[in-house]
Amino acid sequence: MKFHLLGSVELSVNGEPLAIPADKRRQLLAALALEAGRPLSHTSLVYRLWGEDPPPSALTSLYSHVSHLRGLLRQAARSAGAKDLREAPTIETKSHAYTLQADPVLIDWHRYLDLSDNAGRLAENGQDHQARTVLSRAMSLWCGEPLAGLPGTWAQTTRAAMADQHFITTLRRIEIDLRIGRFAELIPELTALREGRPTDERLAGHLMTALYAVGRQADALTVYPAVARLLHADFATAPGEPLARLHQLMLRGEPLPATTERTTVALTPDPPATPPADVPGRHRLIGREDDLRRVLPGPDARLAQGGVVTVSAILGMPGVGKTTLALHAADLMREHFPDGYVYLNLRAHVGNQPPLTSEAAGALLLRRLGVPATTIPLDADEVFALCAETLSSRRAVVVLDDASNAAQVRPLLPPAPTALVLVTSRRRLTELPGARPVFLDVLTVDDAVALFTDVVGPERSADTESVIEIVERCAYLPLAIEIIASRFKGRPSWTLGHLVRRLSREGGRLAEIRTNSGSITQVFELSYRCLSAGQRSAFRLLGLFPGTDFGVHAAAALFGWKLDKTDEVLEALLNVHLIIEVSPDRYQLHDLLREFAVTLKVEQDQREAATERLLRFALHAADHADRLLYPHRSRTRLPEDQQLSDLADVLSDIEMNSPESARTWLDIEHASLIALAAHAPRVGLAEHSAWLAHVLAGHLDAEAYWSEAQDMHRAAAAQWRSQANHRQEARALIDLGATLANASHYEPAATALERGLGLARTEGDLDAVASALNLLGRVRCDQTRLHEALAIQQEVLAIREKQNDQWNVARCLVNIGILHLSLGDTDAALTVHDSALSLARTFDDQLLEFRIMNNIGDIHLRSGRSSMARRIFERILNSGDGIVPELELSIVRSNLAETMEIPEEFEAALTLYRSALETFREIGAVRHESASRNGLGQTLLAAGRHAEAREQHTLALELARSISTAREEVAARHGLGRCEAAAGNLPAALAHLTAAVALAELVDISDEAEQVRSTLAELESK
Repeated sequence: MKFHLLGSVELSVNGEPLAIPADKRRQLLAALALEAGRPLSHTSLVYRLWGEDPPPSALTSLYSHVSHLRGLLRQAARSAGAKDLREAPTIETKSHAYTLQADPVLIDWHRYLDLSDNAGRLAENGQDHQARTVLSRAMSLWCGEPLAGLPGTWAQTTRAAMADQHFITTLRRIEIDLRIGRFAELIPELTALREGRPTDERLAGHLMTALYAVGRQADALTVYPAVARLLHADFATAPGEPLARLHQLMLRGEPLPATTERTTVALTPDPPATPPADVPGRHRLIGREDDLRRVLPGPDARLAQGGVVTVSAILGMPGVGKTTLALHAADLMREHFPDGYVYLNLRAHVGNQPPLTSEAAGALLLRRLGVPATTIPLDADEVFALCAETLSSRRAVVVLDDASNAAQVRPLLPPAPTALVLVTSRRRLTELPGARPVFLDVLTVDDAVALFTDVVGPERSADTESVIEIVERCAYLPLAIEIIASRFKGRPSWTLGHLVRRLSREGGRLAEIRTNSGSITQVFELSYRCLSAGQRSAFRLLGLFPGTDFGVHAAAALFGWKLDKTDEVLEALLNVHLIIEVSPDRYQLHDLLREFAVTLKVEQDQREAATERLLRFALHAADHADRLLYPHRSRTRLPEDQQLSDLADVLSDIEMNSPESARTWLDIEHASLIALAAHAPRVGLAEHSAWLAHVLAGHLDAEAYWSEAQDMHRAAAAQWRSQANHRQEARALIDLGATLANASHYEPAATALERGLGLARTEGDLDAVASALNLLGRVRCDQTRLHEALAIQQEVLAIREKQNDQWNVARCLVNIGILHLSLGDTDAALTVHDSALSLARTFDDQLLEFRIMNNIGDIHLRSGRSSMARRIFERILNSGDGIVPELELSIVRSNLAETMEIPEEFEAALTLYRSALETFREIGAVRHESASRNGLGQTLLAAGRHAEAREQHTLALELARSISTAREEVAARHGLGRCEAAAGNLPAALAHLTAAVALAELVDISDEAEQVRSTLAELESK
């Protein structure tokens, strides 16, 4: 199996490509393969597939695309002859992120990079011919434009970055060819390359060298003036000293040096001997290769002749390593900028010292560039003019560290510098003229471990798992890791386990991340002190937010401010990198900054008011979303004291006016809402949490968040019980019963529902009575207690008809129809479902309509009308995306697979079953998994794959027994009997079939019993 990104995006087995019909799936495969082994969040993948303006159904579509790709990978692994699918490439899910786990050697782009890097190392060791061979293998992988045909901004940007890397590799190969004397062969290639990069001095120099070496001196000499004219016209500068020196050698007809310089794109040449005396002490740079490439002048960028690079933390916070990166880049570039190396601390965050003024910084910069103190003017404008003149005429490296803002730096910079100027700041200096920002993020896990090991030494960091836990507790922040590593290094009696325990103590990590010379808290405090009073107040209050991220509206509720003021303050906090913008108008605090915010004092009354305001906002917004999405759901209205009149303008500003927008809002806010519900009881607001559980019940069940829902509903029931609010306790128990039933925990579900039903009857809450009975009837149906379930549903129907609640009448008819089908009366089942469908269409309820259609398709399937069933299932799958929850779509996929002709459509059926099973396993839908495995077993048996079929039926039997669902157990035993019969094991077959008939008769599922008897009779006749 191989992944192809260089050219068209493909997956191939034994050289034959597998069909990936949709652009979005190819784009998803490319995104995952480019970052193989690294998790990509759902948000990141949605951006890569749909850009800045994804559709409301983006997340649902993403799940579907991932499911299809997983099926394709399994298909590819089997076609490739994989003996153990667990070792084959797969897409893993963890913490709302997907990771492609695949050997990089299977991905052509990663093989290309590895070969290029290997060739570079060989060349550095003088093994040019071996390096040339390796590079030829790399070049053979390049099949034209990478990610060919993929649309969108992400694909375009990634293509450009891959092309830049290809140019670097090409340049490396050209330099090797020059050293081994392949001059004539290079001339056509270099000529073509220069057409696309006419100002690249390296290409010009290589072409001049090749022409001169084959005796074409006149042609070689024409290249230099052409480059010089373009550089002067475009950049007001002249060619650099290396090209000028080469030109002079050729003018004099002198022989050229035996070899060209080795690989000019290396990131770690030996530094010159004399760095500035005042450069701060620091550890060597660990990782950051991509960031360093963005900082260093590119092959055809203006920065090759000097320029301004702003180094600022990505979503950038103090301690992320801006200075270390800038100084490392300066070290690497000193030989290319030989006229000086200056480091200047602009002191935006240096304890009690004020930042340098622009005038003072200019004067100090001039002195360090060697301008005599007596010639430095006193007038500020003259100082700035002299700085501009000096930086325009000298090829020097200048590091301006810790700038307070763009205004401090702007006067020091000339319009067209020949110096390389690196600026670091905790502020976003995007308004600095001519600058390109390079934002830094925290370190990757591997780089964080490497940094810790570099400080403490390999002997004391051998336990990698403990080191990973330590750097995770440091939130991968370089400064925090350096501080804690230095502290550990100075305590030889400490073990890694001891350090882990100290960092895990209740009360926070910040107190541990310190040394005698300072702490991470002091670094954060310097940024905090620079805030205005309002900004400080907002930052402190953000420490109260329990979720992982937050939107502008939630922040406005927390602060108690208008949206305009909230937006202004959040932008100010973003500009100084105290918060991170994870998506448009959505923010989070870095873990350590959150902990720092928590340590800041908030008055008790302010704390209580802010938290209560946030909870009311979340409750009201969630209630609005619930009513849009599930307008007919049985629920209790929020009491008057839970209304949101004081923040109504904040709520009204949320773009939530349709079921689609409500679903999107709930998907985005889900984690924060769950965190709020858990947090509320801890701050004395347990009633708010109980209401939130009730409001979110529909969302939690529909999206299969059953684990969270169980905890919330149990806590809600306990809260209402403690208040003797039996009416709401009944509702909480009914919500709990629904969740337990969905998770196939039938007996606990029945217990909760019966308790809720009793309370509802006592309270005279007829709507709650009907809801409890409806759910209890569904539980009894799933337990195959069919007559009991039918009697319950008929009672529900009577209540709903008495209430004239036609929508719930339709739902009740559906349940009754399912029971008729289970009892073998397909005609009655179809009649009832037709009536329900007519009612559903009067309400324009597409979800209910699709659910009824799926049941009608099932009736046709069990009645032998497979083609009719198939048309229905295909219509649902084609039209239901974004309307039907993923669980129910997976049920339809399983049903559709059952209609397919075997062996002609075996692969298609297999793909559908596997996609459905992946969803069922992921969310814990045990009954549906058991039913789907039975269907898969039948398909495998029909294809002659008896052993695999037996395995699926055996798993289905185990699952059915675990939840005591008789229908699936009967189907599993029936399947096992057929498998044993096909294998010639008649005694075992008869045993399974006899047990299946006995169980079917016991629970009165006549249709299943009749099918098993037919198989049994056929066997006995043989």
